Amino acid sequence: MTAPASELTVTGSGVVLDSVPAMFPGLTWAGDELLASYSTVPDGWPGGTVGVVRSGDGGRTWSAPHTVAEPADGVDAVLNAVGMVTLSDGTVLLPYNGVRWTPGAGVGGRVISLHLLRSADGGRTWTGGEPIDPGFYWPGVYGRLLELPGGRLLWPIWGQRTAAERWRSALLESADGGHTWTTGATIGYDPDARLAGAYATPEVGGLGADGNPDVAHTTDPDFRPHSPIDGFTETTVLPTGDGRLLAVVRQQGVGGDDTMQLFRSESADDGATWTTPERIGFAGMSPLLHRAADGAVLLATRRFAPDGGPTPPGVEVRVSRDDGGSWSAPAPLRDPHGYQYTAEYQCGYPAMANLADGSVLTVFYSYAPGTGRFLAWNTVRTEAAR
Repeated sequence: MTAPASELTVTGSGVVLDSVPAMFPGLTWAGDELLASYSTVPDGWPGGTVGVVRSGDGGRTWSAPHTVAEPADGVDAVLNAVGMVTLSDGTVLLPYNGVRWTPGAGVGGRVISLHLLRSADGGRTWTGGEPIDPGFYWPGVYGRLLELPGGRLLWPIWGQRTAAERWRSALLESADGGHTWTTGATIGYDPDARLAGAYATPEVGGLGADGNPDVAHTTDPDFRPHSPIDGFTETTVLPTGDGRLLAVVRQQGVGGDDTMQLFRSESADDGATWTTPERIGFAGMSPLLHRAADGAVLLATRRFAPDGGPTPPGVEVRVSRDDGGSWSAPAPLRDPHGYQYTAEYQCGYPAMANLADGSVLTVFYSYAPGTGRFLAWNTVRTEAAR
């Protein structure tokens, strides 16, 4: 049975960070404070850094930004996306990528390295950041890291296991608290994935005529880069109530699909094997699975809203009462300034945390004309949490 859209209500909104460009947030409780991470550039454009802000009042107000990762020698940018988590022993892990651009090779020529910061004091100081080599050629960070009973860690990534293949959704595994990692199971892979048509050739893709990144384009309202590789990409994983793991996966061109349908897969053995991914029944990007305090599963996504189409851009949330078997109609999140988005990539990448009053804080990036991308927050409540 599909839950009604009215089961979820936005009860408040505001700004997390607008003093620097900010996007791709992560969100976690670190002791009695909320910690949000962010990146300053889209998709690894040169000059990007990773920072954090903190809140001691449930997300209403936030500290000044603090940079925690910068490009090292030979790296053009660093980029975080969503995956920050607090382990059961209080350790905060913050994954990020280093990005190096191959001259003239465009978006598909980015060379990716994998990194992980660690904090033992609630995100005030950090250690680590050295490159990690789990035997995965192009390991893009995205999904929130997952701690299983017994302490085993799963790290959802996406990218290319080898240089010649299409993108796949996969897991890294750690048995020592995240100090060492190995490549685990593949969740989804289509060796023939291809995205064709107008959507694969955006007018404002951020590249100059020489195939090199043009930083000036990243502030354009309709900036939207595209890589020619395609396949399964951003992956979010959540435990269900009966011992399974549920994954929701973004994709480009899987099975020749050009409508950006989301896929789902399940594991009954703690992530060792996964069912063949199948379409959920609706499109979306930057998926985020989250369990609310009342037991409902929330799925937050950016809408698939190509230029000139009937769907307006935005971020939306669906509710499931059967651990992802069925989903409600979407409820839209709102920009704190009342801005109506005009382009798809002006918003997205939600992250969530439960609040003491039963509501869910959702942080995502939004857009302000003349300012660019910034971090916004909404509080949402399910019917059962009222």
